[in-house]
Amino acid sequence: MTEIQAVVLVLFLLQVKHFVADFVLQTHRMVVEKGTYGARHGIYHSAIQGVGTFLALAWIHPGIGLITGIFDFLVHYHVDWAKMNINKKYSYTPADTAFWVWLGLDQLAHQLTYVIIVGWTFFAF
Repeated sequence: MTEIQAVVLVLFLLQVKHFVADFVLQTHRMVVEKGTYGARHGIYHSAIQGVGTFLALAWIHPGIGLITGIFDFLVHYHVDWAKMNINKKYSYTPADTAFWVWLGLDQLAHQLTYVIIVGWTFFAF
């Protein structure tokens, strides 16, 4: 496998992982608890993201998978926590344009996290 093929494969795996973890496996309780710092189900949600990232990168090297999984867990947790608290502070609901802007920024931050992970994995060494 060429390096570019590996990059595309990892980006593909991260995209599928993100969809499954954010939209298929996320429960209502996870959504509710993401806005309370340290709440168990908010942590579970981000842990699922981190484990998925580990699995997407571990085939390259288990250490890289572990580091990137932990990084994704930490970033995902804090991005979600911030979005939830901004929406709560301003009482944004799906009826408000700002709600969708913050949701879009949340998703953009997650996608840029994957770009950073891929850049670090393939081009930092």
